[in-house]
Amino acid sequence: MANATDLSALEQQIAAGFPLRDLCLTEGNYRGANLSGARFERVHARGACFAGANLDHTHWKDCQLEGADFSHSTGQAFTMEACFLSGVRLCAAAWKKAYWQHCQGAGLDLTGATLQKWHLHDCHLPGLLLADADLRKTLWSACVLEGLQGPCAQLSEVRMTDCRLAQSSFAAARLVQCAFDGSDLNGADFERVHAASISLYQCVGAQLRFADAVLEEAIFSQARFEQANFSRAMLNMAVLAQAHMPDANFAQAQLRYADCTAFSAPRASFVGADVTGLNAHAADFSHANWAQANLQDIQPPDTERLAAEQWPNPPRQGVAP
Repeated sequence: MANATDLSALEQQIAAGFPLRDLCLTEGNYRGANLSGARFERVHARGACFAGANLDHTHWKDCQLEGADFSHSTGQAFTMEACFLSGVRLCAAAWKKAYWQHCQGAGLDLTGATLQKWHLHDCHLPGLLLADADLRKTLWSACVLEGLQGPCAQLSEVRMTDCRLAQSSFAAARLVQCAFDGSDLNGADFERVHAASISLYQCVGAQLRFADAVLEEAIFSQARFEQANFSRAMLNMAVLAQAHMPDANFAQAQLRYADCTAFSAPRASFVGADVTGLNAHAADFSHANWAQANLQDIQPPDTERLAAEQWPNPPRQGVAP
């Protein structure tokens, strides 16, 4: 194997302004290097150290970066395209305006990172570690992120749309104006999440966990969750219109003034739930358990509207709570 290019030679090539192609940087030490403006193509940098490096306006394409260390790196407007990133360390990195597409690799470690406008598209990055990370104004689309671990992370204006997030954990995270629309959340953990204006529109999955979460005004419209656990969750003014959640557990949850229009939750448990003002228009709560819930405080059905919506079909049986 060729020896890794040393830091001095690398900086000279960057200063020359030409693309850096087919370089060997494997296990090289480039700690604190100024890589600003560099374009790397087909570079081999497995196990290299770029800790504390300046990544401003760098472009990485078709690079082998497995096991590289980018911890404490900084960067604005840098791009990664079709790179291999398994085991890359990005702990405490601080970036603005990063764009990655068609990248792959398991177990990226972004613990404690601060990232703004980090856009991912069509990336395969299972096991992403985001514990205590701070992500803002970020868009991830059509990505495989199964097993993502983001306990205690802070996410603001983050959109993860049409992503695969099975078995991911956001336990005790703070989610502000975040959207997971159209994503696969099978087995995901949202326990003790504190969310404001969160959207899970058309999400799917089974055995999701939302126990003790704050999800007021959350949007679950057209979501399809089987055996989801919302026990003790705060779902006041949440929107569950046209969602399908058979066997869901809402025991001791707060559903004050929640919009459950055409909500399907057969065999669900509402034991001890607060359903004051809940809108159950055209909802299916067949065989649900309402023990110790204040069922009498649900909004009365609009029979005329229901009759109009069902005409000329006959009314369904056993769908009212």
